[in-house]
Amino acid sequence: MKKLDNQVAVITGGGKGIGLGIAKIFAENGAKVVIAGRHEDTLKKACDENDGLAYVVADITKSEDIAKIVDFVKTKYQRMDILVNNAGWCPVKAITEMTIQDYDNAFDLDVRALVDMTLQSLDLLKASKGNIVNMSSVGGQHPGPNLSMYVGAKAAVENFTKAWAVELAPFGVRVNAIAPGAIETDIWKVPGLTEEEAKAHREQSEANIPMKRMGKPEEIGRAALFLVDEENAYVTGTVLTVDGGISIGA
Repeated sequence: MKKLDNQVAVITGGGKGIGLGIAKIFAENGAKVVIAGRHEDTLKKACDENDGLAYVVADITKSEDIAKIVDFVKTKYQRMDILVNNAGWCPVKAITEMTIQDYDNAFDLDVRALVDMTLQSLDLLKASKGNIVNMSSVGGQHPGPNLSMYVGAKAAVENFTKAWAVELAPFGVRVNAIAPGAIETDIWKVPGLTEEEAKAHREQSEANIPMKRMGKPEEIGRAALFLVDEENAYVTGTVLTVDGGISIGA
């Protein structure tokens, strides 16, 4: 028996990066995994390359698209055991240059969509006594400059996590979050930088990490597996930091 045999997991933003890293680890451990995102070519490629994955094209800032994900899961599997609220957006801009549209863009995806996805999945999760894993960031507790919309959104995510853990415990639903540090994803392909500049930016970022390297998406996947594994069924309401030690000195 694998850890997640017969379980169905839904992962938003699951076509690449951290979301795909989690999807791979879950599928390797026996789960049937539904990944959701806006770009069908990315989702299809992920499913073609990894057994145990299915996909739904959806923009989760739209309630009707979230309903499409939930309906797909109900029709195909008749259950949902795990919801990973992973999709997010990180605007990098000083408050002096910010517009209210930047706030709307960040909070619509990082907060409102997470709440909407959770609410629409709740009946299925209560029926399975399932798990919710929300994606936060080390910035949620250690904010830095030019990231105010992102770290503000992630602070909200962490507090939703803790409040929901208390409210949903009587239904047997556990709610936890992961706070990743610098992870090896496309986010480091900074637009406008030459190859040499991008390399220098990455090396400077890695130099600030005690472990002197970035994390891998699959390492976040293994953290998520720990949180949803029934061997760890007494863990709820926690924010698990996975950052190579960078937050220790933050």
